[in-house]
Amino acid sequence: MKYRNEVLLESSQVKNVLEAFREELDDHREAINQNTNEIQAGHEYFEALNNKLDKLSARLDELSLLVKGKKDDKIFNFSPLTKREKEVFQALLLLCEMAPYATYKEIARRLCSTDSLVAQYVTNMIEKGVPILKKYHENKVFLKIDSVFRDLQLKNNVLKIDSLLSNWVR
Repeated sequence: MKYRNEVLLESSQVKNVLEAFREELDDHREAINQNTNEIQAGHEYFEALNNKLDKLSARLDELSLLVKGKKDDKIFNFSPLTKREKEVFQALLLLCEMAPYATYKEIARRLCSTDSLVAQYVTNMIEKGVPILKKYHENKVFLKIDSVFRDLQLKNNVLKIDSLLSNWVR
């Protein structure tokens, strides 16, 4: 009888320990779910903020073109490009004939170059006055040549690029 009472006592102690353990596990699960929800809400907030920054950046690019007088009157003043800048421009022009936008990676692949080098050449061209438009989406930069400038280049070869595409369209 004494042995049976000890077994029952141990059994109830084990049940109590297991119940306490289960309660603690449930508390941890609930805390993890709350943290996951907070992380997800934070991610959604940052994604929305990133989209707003992309739109703001695109508008700033448009405003800078407008301030420079290149948006409304479409009079383009630019400095001569280097040979490599012309190659990057030509690759961008060709890629934009196939799709509305091109990325640094696509241009770099076409020229057997690196993304960062292509980005530097594009920045140099923009600083020289070539109207290249940038669009930002999901941490990627999409490039496009201003349509009026594109037509001007294809018809009059204002950048003095000797290419089959420029000669073919003229």
